Amino acid sequence: LVPGFRFGRLLTGILLASILLPLFYLGATEDPSDSTPALFFSLIIAYIIPVFSLITATTEEALAELRPILDLDAATFEETRSKLHSSSLRQTSLCLGIGALCGFAHMSLIRGSVAATFQQMWITLSGFMSTLGTLLVWMTMTTVITMLIRQTILFSRLGANHVRISLPATRKLLPFARVSIISSLAVIGALALFPLIGIESGLNLVESVPGAVAMLVPLVIMFITPVWPIHQRLSALKERELQAVNNRIDLCLSGRDTVELEDSEIRQLTLLLTFRREITHIPTWPFDMGNLT
Repeated sequence: LVPGFRFGRLLTGILLASILLPLFYLGATEDPSDSTPALFFSLIIAYIIPVFSLITATTEEALAELRPILDLDAATFEETRSKLHSSSLRQTSLCLGIGALCGFAHMSLIRGSVAATFQQMWITLSGFMSTLGTLLVWMTMTTVITMLIRQTILFSRLGANHVRISLPATRKLLPFARVSIISSLAVIGALALFPLIGIESGLNLVESVPGAVAMLVPLVIMFITPVWPIHQRLSALKERELQAVNNRIDLCLSGRDTVELEDSEIRQLTLLLTFRREITHIPTWPFDMGNLT
């Protein structure tokens, strides 16, 4: 849905909003209890599709930055890269089907029963549009979030098994944090649109809470998954390095006080203490102020 030329994502978002807004406003009514949240339905779909394209491009860039420190041959690397932006027809159909079922269950919860949902769908235009919008949002968000989780799991596996880690060169691991942050921000952006439901159809927690909860859980997963294996490996490596340097310090001292050391031993001890201080200050999470900002 997103063309590859410049401003293609912006164009896609504008076109989607232009098509969906008039469509969903066909179901608008003056009765707040039976109105369609047309603005929410239109904007969340017009937002998440271009943003998903942006995230996929960003994850590909992150993977390319990690290439020099990945223990992957050329064929495996290309296969890994293709998994970031491709999915089988079976997987996509499964996501759409699960999304449709969740959307229908959500409408049944709002209207009190499955029978009432079917009845409202075919009796009033607003009922049909509300059901259609709910199904489309659930299908779209389920598919996008599933793919985002797949991307973060892929980076998690790379961090656990295929990336070379060196404590003095932790900046090379920053792409893992970038994937974690941008995937999370995409979901936070979608959550920021949820108040539009209350603006158009009145405050009804049953309409917004199920969708928000269904997005908050993946949000936590997407934020932690790409960086957790890196954190574990950095922590273990840092602990080993500190243990090794402490052993060397103990060996240098050999139970003596520093005043009893020769000049060469003091120099060696100073270097060891400086090295220990530097190792202590190395973070075990691949974040810096730049990507956090």
